[in-house]
Amino acid sequence: MHAAFVGAFRPYLNAIVEDRALPLLPAGAISEAEEWLNAELAGLLETPYPQQRRSPLEIVQAAMAGITLALTAAGASQVLRDPVTVAALPGDVFGLAPASSAALGEEAFEAHLAWGIDKAKALAPLVSGRGRGVGVVSGDLMDLSRFEDAINGAGLQMQVWGKAETGSATSSVVAFVDLEHPDADAAIAAFGREQVKVIAYGPHVDEDAMARAALLGADTALPRSRLFRSIAEYLPQIV
Repeated sequence: MHAAFVGAFRPYLNAIVEDRALPLLPAGAISEAEEWLNAELAGLLETPYPQQRRSPLEIVQAAMAGITLALTAAGASQVLRDPVTVAALPGDVFGLAPASSAALGEEAFEAHLAWGIDKAKALAPLVSGRGRGVGVVSGDLMDLSRFEDAINGAGLQMQVWGKAETGSATSSVVAFVDLEHPDADAAIAAFGREQVKVIAYGPHVDEDAMARAALLGADTALPRSRLFRSIAEYLPQIV
């Protein structure tokens, strides 16, 4: 995975800069970012799974900091981003950070997926609770990508509501429910019956939906921007 991510970094970066019609990047800025990425990924992969606090994708996202500074110095115009993306990556003003490892190419995506599976297997005996599944009720592909990265990074397995292959509520230790999903109420009730901790989230202006979620049995109801600032805070802890 180390080689796949580092190898994909420059082509991905060049492609997105060209696609966004951003100024050409100094060769030195790209090289410095590559060197930082190379060292950080090596350090992560040499660290035992229980002590890993970031995922490989988060490191790639962080590697964009120097590139962002170079573009700012070159007078590049910031891009328009949706509020959820801004909340998750406030410093990524040019929208360079990949939301998923799939954006880095098939080889990087498959390597990232294999890493997530290996980490989940290694940490399975250490996860507290009745299971190691994390239920997710959402039809938003961007949300699902963010959840998948955070959940895999914690050594857990994402179970998407409505997909039979992911298992039932009884195998989940916690569940995230998007209050804009048409089955949100039914999902909260189903997870509640199985005594699964439910984290409901939605637009910060929809106070009625959050109040309804609490009445249905959600343990926590919060704005989506707050949740996506740090999904890991709401995941089961490895002990």
